[in-house]
Amino acid sequence: LLDHRMRDTFVAGVAERAALPGVEAPLAPGAADAHTVRAGFLTVPAAQLTGEGAHDLLLEECFGPVTVVARYSGAHEATAVLSRLPGNLTATVHLSADEAAGRGRGAEILAELTPLAGRVLVDAWPTGVAVAPAQHHGGPYPATTSTSTSVGGTAVERWLRPVAYQNTPEALLPPELRDDNPLGLLRRYDGRLER
Repeated sequence: LLDHRMRDTFVAGVAERAALPGVEAPLAPGAADAHTVRAGFLTVPAAQLTGEGAHDLLLEECFGPVTVVARYSGAHEATAVLSRLPGNLTATVHLSADEAAGRGRGAEILAELTPLAGRVLVDAWPTGVAVAPAQHHGGPYPATTSTSTSVGGTAVERWLRPVAYQNTPEALLPPELRDDNPLGLLRRYDGRLER
């Protein structure tokens, strides 16, 4: 992970979640060595997640390579769990061939997931992220609190600090802001893009 503190938080977080009653770890996530972690997943009956209690911990993000699989017995349980999820960066649904063809609950499940995440995946796994125009890595609170995150085409905006210069002589302005545009930058001027 990004640093030792995050690694240790992940290791403690997955251990706490795996110790909850009814939770199984077919592929146990945790420490791989002193510096890295091991990916894995936990499973739990969906009924454990439909009411408030200790299992609420499984609804919270545990930053790192862990997935929680909720095993549900019917549409009512799936809907009950989805209604309790907080905002997330991604949400993934795996559909049967009939559901993907528009038969069954596929569209309904997709509609339930859409308000929960900034990126909804169907029959796929979240990829790594990159600073690329088509990459989106945001979501509803608490997943993000800003329209800009550290990836995607607008990633640089995360580190920008707006400054307004008022009545400043042109010679004192940064070159990027001067009327003659000495750097030849593409800029928006009176609502139009120009160089």
